[in-house]
Amino acid sequence: MPYLKLHDSQYPLAAGETTLGAFEGAGIRLPSGDPASRAIVSLGAAGVSIRLGSPESDVRVNGVQLGLQPSPLLHGDKIEIGGHELRLGEDQKGGSTQFVSAADVAKMAAAKGGGAPKKPTSATGGRLVSLVDGREYPVADAGLTFGREVGNDVVIASTEISRRHASIAPAAGGYVLSDQSTNGVWVNGARVVGEQLLGRGDVIKMGAEEFRFYADVAKAAPAPAMPPAAPVAAPTAPPAAPAPTVAPEPQAAPIVEPPAAPMVAPSLAHTMMGAPAAKRPTVPSAAPAAPAAPAAPAAAPAPAAPATARPPLATLEVVAEGPLKGLKFELHSALTNIGRGEHNDIAIKDESISDSHAKLQKRADGWYVVDQESTNGTYVGGRRVQGEVRVEGAPDLRFGGIKMTFRPAAMAMAEGGGTRAIAAVNVDALRKQAAAKPAGPAAKAAPKAPATAPVVEEKKKGCAAVILLLVSLAGTGVGLLSLLLLAGR
Repeated sequence: MPYLKLHDSQYPLAAGETTLGAFEGAGIRLPSGDPASRAIVSLGAAGVSIRLGSPESDVRVNGVQLGLQPSPLLHGDKIEIGGHELRLGEDQKGGSTQFVSAADVAKMAAAKGGGAPKKPTSATGGRLVSLVDGREYPVADAGLTFGREVGNDVVIASTEISRRHASIAPAAGGYVLSDQSTNGVWVNGARVVGEQLLGRGDVIKMGAEEFRFYADVAKAAPAPAMPPAAPVAAPTAPPAAPAPTVAPEPQAAPIVEPPAAPMVAPSLAHTMMGAPAAKRPTVPSAAPAAPAAPAAPAAAPAPAAPATARPPLATLEVVAEGPLKGLKFELHSALTNIGRGEHNDIAIKDESISDSHAKLQKRADGWYVVDQESTNGTYVGGRRVQGEVRVEGAPDLRFGGIKMTFRPAAMAMAEGGGTRAIAAVNVDALRKQAAAKPAGPAAKAAPKAPATAPVVEEKKKGCAAVILLLVSLAGTGVGLLSLLLLAGR
């Protein structure tokens, strides 16, 4: 009979539903915690499952937050609610250890592992991903234990598994796997003898269960610094021989010369105006260019229209521990291919992902995950995909050993309206057409070249009147001069 173990107490599960929580009337009442956080455990013909008792409840199964959909529970699964930890156990899966046959023991002894790992890791970010059901188990600082007993971190319900089968713990050079079992542990097909240092991507087998190991990549050791060269001492010159002592010669009487004419300091003006000793080279200045005739300004280029970012249909975010954690991918197409190859829409370089691993497809009734016969499988909410599965809500997706959170975009639709179809357009053709057309009212008509200033019509009339007045005055003067000459005679 299945049961839930809380601390040292066991609570058998009856057929039907059992509520968990710190509230009055709960089937299994927790000693403390938020009364609003509750869960419902169901026991039926399909096995044991768990779902949220209220939308605001915070419930985790094996460290993964429980979503809106029910999640199946297996022997040894860990439930976290209200700060308490419960374990699911089954009586019929806790018998004695079954020894393997003698032939298998001989094969185990022949296949021995050990040695340095092919891909060394550091002692951080350790985690195991089950290749059977896709569940993930982080390796804490205290290590991770495996066994058939419910108290282990990873419980494997098999009679081939010992009560305390193996453990993984961080060490100086990475993570070390210790075999404590009767029937043995294998790493990459070779049996572990005592202890073995694990490498990134190693496959660990215990009974019928297989796990893939991941951890942070080991940092390359820095190159040893070259010792500084010893300073070379400068050669010291030999001490000079003492100079010979020379007897002083008798000096003649000093000759007194007449004082020279006083030197007159040159004036500042003379110094500035006189020829200098060395002239500074002068750079000939360019002659001022004649003003060019104003040319007609070219039409202003059309401003590029700001590109409108298309909202994504959904997003995928890596939540698994490791170097890819936090990486987010936006899905802009109704069909997205995922794999390790470069031909995929989302290419993830990881050993656990196949070249063409899976695809996400948006159909009329929602999103679907389609597995493309991958080696390490595709999982939706902890369940392996066989063919294709419709995605409900925003569950966790796992592609091989990479776990992601899938979030579809919220689509606002008019009340009572249907989906409006948008015709396909050729983006390149539209861009060329927009570049050929002048944009904006300022570019519709290019400004003409400035012509000479037009002569005002009124100025023309004024000039003509002045000319006529001068001509008439000149004629009058000539007439008066002729009359004066005639009168003098």
